[in-house]
Amino acid sequence: MSWIGSMLKAGIESNGRDVTVSSGFLQINGRTISPGATAVTVLIKDSAGMVLLATGATVPGDEAGYAKGCLLIDTDVVDGTSGLYVNVGTTTSADFDLVTDA
Repeated sequence: MSWIGSMLKAGIESNGRDVTVSSGFLQINGRTISPGATAVTVLIKDSAGMVLLATGATVPGDEAGYAKGCLLIDTDVVDGTSGLYVNVGTTTSADFDLVTDA
């Protein structure tokens, strides 16, 4: 097992389902919660408990609980359309903007 696999087994993996290491890949399953009104699958939070990385079928509106710079992947977009959003708002009032090609 790699050093990261040993570290995960020893200190991060709490129930064997949220974070796993398999064939050299780190898999974060996350948990579906509603930091505000919109349900998203949270993959990473910061030390203040703010969402840093999430996926979901709906982009949250003016909601609290998302770190500035939080990345959200919209899983319900058509082919050829970007589904990556970034919070340019605040932790108390998120404002997700679509990330597009420059």
